[in-house]
Amino acid sequence: MNKLMTLDLSIKKQLRIDQLLRVSQLAKSYDGKIYFLLRNKTIIDAAKLPSLVTCFLTVKDGQTLKILIDGPAPQQIINDLIEICSRTITLQQQHLLQPAMKVKL
Repeated sequence: MNKLMTLDLSIKKQLRIDQLLRVSQLAKSYDGKIYFLLRNKTIIDAAKLPSLVTCFLTVKDGQTLKILIDGPAPQQIINDLIEICSRTITLQQQHLLQPAMKVKL
């Protein structure tokens, strides 16, 4: 069953290109979707490396980003992201969102 989880990350210093490449590869190999949300409501698909690199070129030190993970086992993906970016990000909050129920009237 797919779960939707959001995560707030504080960027201590900019991510290196090898870290962005590993994040992109993780997103491509994941059965769900991983998105980054910027403050200006821009949504970046983590599987698209050029968009991811462009996004992180604009991120300043100390800025907070939101990550959306939609798919199976989102906690494992969070652990993988923290492992990839352990020295450059700080985990702030995570929320498990319940999918809306559809009711036929």
